[in-house]
Amino acid sequence: MMHSDFENWLCDTVDTVGWAVLSVAPRTDSNDPEEWFSYSIGLTKTFGWPEFICFGLTTETRCHMINDAVEECRRKERAPEAGFRLSEVLNGYDTLLAEGSSIPDSYFGSAEWFARQSNIELPIKRLQLLWPDADGYFPDDNRCAEGVRLEQTPLEKA
Repeated sequence: MMHSDFENWLCDTVDTVGWAVLSVAPRTDSNDPEEWFSYSIGLTKTFGWPEFICFGLTTETRCHMINDAVEECRRKERAPEAGFRLSEVLNGYDTLLAEGSSIPDSYFGSAEWFARQSNIELPIKRLQLLWPDADGYFPDDNRCAEGVRLEQTPLEKA
């Protein structure tokens, strides 16, 4: 089967590195960088882990956070799961992995394509990488700043 250049890059990256991180907008007409999100592809194949997704912040920050979260889990030899706090992802703040099964499948298009190519059962498991507000509260805490909470909520759920 012929693959596009992107699909070839994706397969090669996962084969070489173990995963890839993709940043996308939820709508094709989105020019608002706060609507963009990033997610991993290949963690399920390489490690048997859920894929990670992160909303808000800048594309560069989200990509670094996902990569650093993977590396921290590997260093600690711990499979990621909901409720796991990571201390080496965001300078000066913990991050938190939260259950991501309620995030619509449409947010994981390339991860699902890759899973099908790799004969991985769908739907893929997923975890949301949460970052706190300036006071250290996460979006699942009602004390979290509303703007931080909204920035980390998929548009289809806001």
